[in-house]
Amino acid sequence: MLLVEAPGVRAIAGENAVEVSQLPPVWQEIASGKIEIGKPDVESCVEMAQLFQYKLDRGEVDLFDERPELAHLRPAFCELFGQLAWETLEFYGLDFQVRSYPDFAAILKQFESAGGDRQSQINVIRIGMDLFEEFGYELPASFYHVNLSPIYQEDLFEERALRYDPRDRDHKRAWDAVLHAGKVFAIQMKLQSIASKYGLTYQHGCDCNKHLASIDPSRGAFDYEIHPEKRRRWIRSFVWTTWYEYAFFGIIPNTRYLT
Repeated sequence: MLLVEAPGVRAIAGENAVEVSQLPPVWQEIASGKIEIGKPDVESCVEMAQLFQYKLDRGEVDLFDERPELAHLRPAFCELFGQLAWETLEFYGLDFQVRSYPDFAAILKQFESAGGDRQSQINVIRIGMDLFEEFGYELPASFYHVNLSPIYQEDLFEERALRYDPRDRDHKRAWDAVLHAGKVFAIQMKLQSIASKYGLTYQHGCDCNKHLASIDPSRGAFDYEIHPEKRRRWIRSFVWTTWYEYAFFGIIPNTRYLT
């Protein structure tokens, strides 16, 4: 990576980034304090957005650094992924706003007062509440929505293909991004450890079946704590991975053969 000195380019932690004025309007308002988000490290999050937009808008990726014979393809890459990065940041600029997060207390009250055997659904809600107690607004709202999603299914253990089921059309891109960001293993381990205490485990095979649609009984509980000195790094890594999974969603080769 070569640092560039040019109008509209600034350096963050020794890396090229766009100026705040080149981000989607929602991020400009977040940066100026006109829009409040729950995430505690607002400045850091804005800087991540600046880096993210630059890297996809300018094609600053390993592909072109390691394979100079593909340099002629960089303009096409930048045109496509610059747009996808913009869409991604527009979405997460809204997803980090407090109003986008589930109202766990209201949801729990709804299911507790519904009558019948709702214990499995209540357990999933309590898992969501424990996750929020652990991560709060550090993770985007879509993280909690996908983890709550089984409670709205007729069968808690139903499997359905997230990309192909029309019921998931409006949120499949954001939910898929969260599920694939589970490759940030510290976050995944914490999720599973919380779930295990309620007798459940969560499955996602990266074949585009919904993560919690593959919820299964757990055979034992276990404890896992994120190392305090590594926590900030893992949180950032999860958010960054969620962003690029959201951006890349439409270009991943998929086949119903896997589902």
